[in-house]
Amino acid sequence: MARLIISSPDGKRGVFEIGKPVITIGRGSANDLVLNDPSVSRFHAVLKKSSEDQVSIADRGSTNGVVIDGVRAADETPIAHGAKVKIGIYDLKLESQRETQPPRDAALVVQKAEMPAALKEVLDGKMVAQAPRTVAVLDDSASLRDQYAKLTKENFLLRMLYDAGKALNAIRSVPELVKEVVQLTFRIEGVQRGFVMFVGAHGDVTEQSEVRYRTPPKEEQPQITFSRAILQRIMQEREPILVTDLSADERFITSESIKVSGMQSAMVAPLISPNSGNVLGVLYVDNLSKSMAFSQEELNVFAVVATQAAAAIDNMMAHKRIADQEVTRRALARFLAPEVVEMIAANPEGIRLGGVNQKVTVLFCDIRGFTSMSETMQPEKVVEILNEYFSRVTDVIFDHGGTLDKYIGDAAMAIFGAPFSKGNDAANAVQAAIAIQSMIQELNRDAADRGHPELKIGVGINTGVVTAGNIGSSKRLDYTVIGDSVNLASRMCGQAAAGQILVTESTFNEVSAQFALLPLPPVMVKGKSQPISIFSVQWKEVAIAV
Repeated sequence: MARLIISSPDGKRGVFEIGKPVITIGRGSANDLVLNDPSVSRFHAVLKKSSEDQVSIADRGSTNGVVIDGVRAADETPIAHGAKVKIGIYDLKLESQRETQPPRDAALVVQKAEMPAALKEVLDGKMVAQAPRTVAVLDDSASLRDQYAKLTKENFLLRMLYDAGKALNAIRSVPELVKEVVQLTFRIEGVQRGFVMFVGAHGDVTEQSEVRYRTPPKEEQPQITFSRAILQRIMQEREPILVTDLSADERFITSESIKVSGMQSAMVAPLISPNSGNVLGVLYVDNLSKSMAFSQEELNVFAVVATQAAAAIDNMMAHKRIADQEVTRRALARFLAPEVVEMIAANPEGIRLGGVNQKVTVLFCDIRGFTSMSETMQPEKVVEILNEYFSRVTDVIFDHGGTLDKYIGDAAMAIFGAPFSKGNDAANAVQAAIAIQSMIQELNRDAADRGHPELKIGVGINTGVVTAGNIGSSKRLDYTVIGDSVNLASRMCGQAAAGQILVTESTFNEVSAQFALLPLPPVMVKGKSQPISIFSVQWKEVAIAV
């Protein structure tokens, strides 16, 4: 399988396996390969792989282009194995895994996942490349034989940490997370039983999970009495503890509770909140039958799992605190624009029914013919296409200072100028519309290769006074804008043909000096007794890199 070796100027490296026929590349989160730097356009390029593993790359209207072996590529260009591709600040080298001797299992390549920062410490000097969607371990300086031996030794470590990160990030409740954490520790061969214990601010035990056994006991086991000596040491030193041989461990030789517990070897790690720095609890495993059951390397693995678990637990507790403030939680869940979130977070008690009249520019964009198109597709394919479309449209709206108001079927509504005006809201809305049309145009060039239909977008824009604020009931508030100006923007979107951007006269008056606008015959729209003057934005003459 072909793959890309990715390098950044700061020395980080990563590997991306080319596992699909079409790979989108850019800084936008909807891409398959995310290169998060301003030098990379939101939708920068497309990588295509044939059935014979032949790879080509095509620029998709980016600002800085695609450079292959020092020459800027003009169109879809084949890439030879070993060729160097430059995208923004990143260097990409194409290679085939057949060129390297270690088998695939020798190195762990993780796509679309982020490895925890604590992994760098555990690897003790090995090189860890970290990118938003690509993580790999490489050591070009060592011989292939030495590298293979090192990677094989670390394979267990990496797989366990990756699985832990993936599993813990997907869980949404503390009890489920605790159960999964304990289960993960049983990947370590010597673990015979384990549990999680939570502690209060003063070190008092507040809760203990169910004890898990590798082999269920034949008879009911007495409740484990956790050693106060171990707990005190964890609270004071805040470091993981390895007990290899209880009978010879001078730290706990006087502890009667440890002797009663029956354990011979044990590992204990604190669960420390990454935000407050407080010890939330401990993760404990032991072996009842033999000493020297655990190594220092296994303790390192165990400690990193505990670190990941603590971060996940801390996040869940933070989310619960937000959920307890019902009105605030609903507001934050609804307000997607950063400035709106800041406004609510700064004054959550200030959220109440009502609003203010203010001048805004409202944008609607809608996929033409999507209803009939979706009738011939599987539901999951429809969801896949809409998710990608909305992800990219939302990125564009936020990049141009807009607030995403809502999704309506296959349409999106955005506001420019509320809750805060940036002084050039109408121009920002038109720029966003142009960027959306440019992005869709570039995306369509590879639609057939990706098994997607070509999308055609109509956009309508209107500027005027609206009522902006929290509208609804005391149990459900939505930040939105209402008024005739909103309705007129929606009517403009309905009038727009595929690939067209229509603006009203009020928006024209705001932006006519900045954009090429073509007057069109006035139209009658619902709710208006007189024809409305409309203008078409000549957006193809001012292409915007996406």
